[in-house]
Amino acid sequence: MSKNNSEESGNFKEIDCTIKDGIESLVKEQNKRFHVICSSKNDAIITSDESNRILFWNKGAEFIFGYSSEEAVGQHLTLIIPKELHHRHNTGLERLNQGEKPRVVGKVLELKAIKKGGKEFPIELTLGSWCNDGKKYYSGIIRDITEKKKAEKTILTEKKKSDKLLLNILPKRVANELKNKGKAITEKYDNVTILFTDFKDFTSMSTSISPIKLVEELNEIFGHFDDIVRYFKIEKIKTIGDAYFAACGVPEENKNHAFQCVRAAKEMFGYLEERNKNNEIQWQMRAGIHSGSVVAGVVGKKKYAFDLFGDTVNTASRMEANGEVGKINISETTYEIIKEKYNCFHRGQISAKGKGYLNMYFVEEQM
Repeated sequence: MSKNNSEESGNFKEIDCTIKDGIESLVKEQNKRFHVICSSKNDAIITSDESNRILFWNKGAEFIFGYSSEEAVGQHLTLIIPKELHHRHNTGLERLNQGEKPRVVGKVLELKAIKKGGKEFPIELTLGSWCNDGKKYYSGIIRDITEKKKAEKTILTEKKKSDKLLLNILPKRVANELKNKGKAITEKYDNVTILFTDFKDFTSMSTSISPIKLVEELNEIFGHFDDIVRYFKIEKIKTIGDAYFAACGVPEENKNHAFQCVRAAKEMFGYLEERNKNNEIQWQMRAGIHSGSVVAGVVGKKKYAFDLFGDTVNTASRMEANGEVGKINISETTYEIIKEKYNCFHRGQISAKGKGYLNMYFVEEQM
């Protein structure tokens, strides 16, 4: 052999040794990783054959399911699968068996499994299959997600609470807009009716009744008013002391906005009349209604408030302030809308603060 050939042969041997060392190092590293995975308590790794007999059961499986390796290996997989999922399990294996190449289910499945003792619990499963010597094998990586599900349930419960709280402050449409977009659009609504109510001699009443009793009374009354306006698809805007402010036609359009407010006001009077029969404190209410256009929007950064703005709001307030106990005082605009269905008494032109003289009407009986 020539000197050159001898040198080339030596170089090949060195290269072969280098490749061999690299492969051995890689195998050792992979074996180390496999050992770490198999000994982990976080994930169960289970291997079975075509007959669904368990062949491999790692430490994680022992920890999660409660069976030792000696107890589990050789057993049928139904040992850990709830009865109602047997058919789904078999169907899933049939899909994996389609084709001869190794397959892994492309998504993590959320299922239920059974611990030793019969307790069911939620799991995440990643499933794969492969062939060796003409035989089919299946491996699953399983994680107990009991705590995850508890956390999700807690988060969902708290979300429902916060959503409910938000809906107590804002109309549903506005609340959804705020959640989805981070802001609510200010809009103009042309066909809206405003309802204002307040109580006669509230200031003098508040000096003769304890503050706690007064708040309890108002809370009960306004709580009933809330039910009334909800029934008539009217949006409560807010309370200001003893005044109750609501509107129909915003943010959801309602072609019967004026009629709905009149009906709601009549219901409020009816409720108070019945309540006063058996109550020591006698509440005497006025109601004012006006129809027109408003601008609506959410104001504030920390404490959100859905509010209405415009001359229609001011005029409705003047209707209430110039009304009488037990009667619904409406503007000429509202009168023109409801006059075909309600008898109304024309009071003439009455001076309203900041508005001059306005035609006002008392709503009487429905025709």
